[in-house]
Amino acid sequence: MKPSIPYQSIDELILRHARERGGKAYVISAETGAQMTYAQLDAVTNRIGHFLASRGIKANDRVSVLTDNCLSQVALFQGVQRYGATVILVNCEVNAKNVEQIVYDLEPKIVLWHRDLAPELQAIAKGQGVENYRFGDLPEAGPENEFFSLIANLPATHCDAIVGGSQDLALINYTSGTTSSPKGVCCTHECYFYDTDSVVAGFEIGENDRVLEYRALTWCSPQLLSLTSTLQVGASFALAKRFSSSHFFDWIRKYGATILAGVPTAITMLLERPHEVTKADLPTVRYMTTSSAPIAPETYEAFQNRYGITLVQGCGMSEAGFMFANDPKAPRRGPVGKPLRNLMVRFVDHDGKDVPVGVEGELMVDGLHMFSGYLVGRGKIQRKPAGWFLTGDLGYVDEDGYVFLTGRTKDLIIRGGVNIAPTEISTILCEHPGVLEAATIGVPDRIYGEAVACFVVPKPGQTLSIEAIVEHLKGRLSEFKMPQSISLMKDLPKSDRGKVSKSDLLAYWRQRVQRQETVAGAG
Repeated sequence: MKPSIPYQSIDELILRHARERGGKAYVISAETGAQMTYAQLDAVTNRIGHFLASRGIKANDRVSVLTDNCLSQVALFQGVQRYGATVILVNCEVNAKNVEQIVYDLEPKIVLWHRDLAPELQAIAKGQGVENYRFGDLPEAGPENEFFSLIANLPATHCDAIVGGSQDLALINYTSGTTSSPKGVCCTHECYFYDTDSVVAGFEIGENDRVLEYRALTWCSPQLLSLTSTLQVGASFALAKRFSSSHFFDWIRKYGATILAGVPTAITMLLERPHEVTKADLPTVRYMTTSSAPIAPETYEAFQNRYGITLVQGCGMSEAGFMFANDPKAPRRGPVGKPLRNLMVRFVDHDGKDVPVGVEGELMVDGLHMFSGYLVGRGKIQRKPAGWFLTGDLGYVDEDGYVFLTGRTKDLIIRGGVNIAPTEISTILCEHPGVLEAATIGVPDRIYGEAVACFVVPKPGQTLSIEAIVEHLKGRLSEFKMPQSISLMKDLPKSDRGKVSKSDLLAYWRQRVQRQETVAGAG
């Protein structure tokens, strides 16, 4: 596939922006207002490079960073990549057992950890048998900032001992860590550059933009949308430690945010606890993204009507970065968008043959976005096979080139040999005016193999009955897709990434539904 623009390394990008806009803020702490300019980014990443060179770090050697969102994390992420080694931002929100497994499998040469980590995580960081250093929120010397004090006297001038090239590994992101064995997605410097280039083009990010980000930077999505898209174009981003409904609009006004990172959970929270804010109060805002999980159509419309903020749907995965995005100037509700540049897209049937426009198939992707392989064990990389990659997503493309996703192959409920897509049922549930959120999973069934179980969260102040939900579904769903159980819940259990936890829903079903059915059957 022909590249859209020539490849540029992180080193080249930082050098150029330090020269052209050194005094401009690259990243700002949303909570405190502390910032790191492009000139400061240049200086601190040079020092990081000199430190890594002094330790003999080579291309593809790994540096593990354990922390929540902070400016030091940003400096380390860009500094390790600028030098040419491999950086891993370890998700510290998963359980300690998974963190320990991840760090062990990575075989890091150096471990850097935040001084406020829980004691069990500090013990993991210290227990790898390699150099490890603590640091604080800001990338500057201080009594509680061991690492940045250590490098404070190293040269701020360019590190000429840079290692690695475009095909060496830039980073490893983990796809899970809460319900299954963690699996590291390996991404080269070139892959990461073109992932980011696609985001810049698809979301129309320019040097005058300011992105507001609050999602964990251990996720692939914020790394691309905020952390590095701004670096590519010389823009700025404000970084919060986590989402705050009470501070969200204050941050927008204070930092003049033009692009707001969004996930359905945050959007729903802003609707549940409405603020006296209108579009007129937010003159800088261009749009808010929404990704990571489907958003209910009613939530989409209600948010835009309440706040006047345009929602732009996008979609991606760790293995391919952002794959689709709607046009920020004219987004459509429903599709996840059009394919981004640097990526090729197909929908295929069970035999691997392309399906016609409008016909559901499994999504396959290829191009400059694609990952290199998985880190599946201690030092063990499982290379990605050459050619097209089956994503496991089901969907179709319409006549205008917009992509609609309908479910996932591994999420299919197979009832009596018939395939049922849970996403279809959940989407119809969310069309009920009294439903805030809904999820659908397959549960064990003695006769048919699997049964359909639905979990519904009513809107605040709404009285909703199971009978009313059943009536809503009738006529909209085929009989074989109708749920065998419906549970009304206060909220849906979610992972640290804001996605519904299907394992927790299954546990809930076993405890509350299956047990009751068993008792009733015995009686």
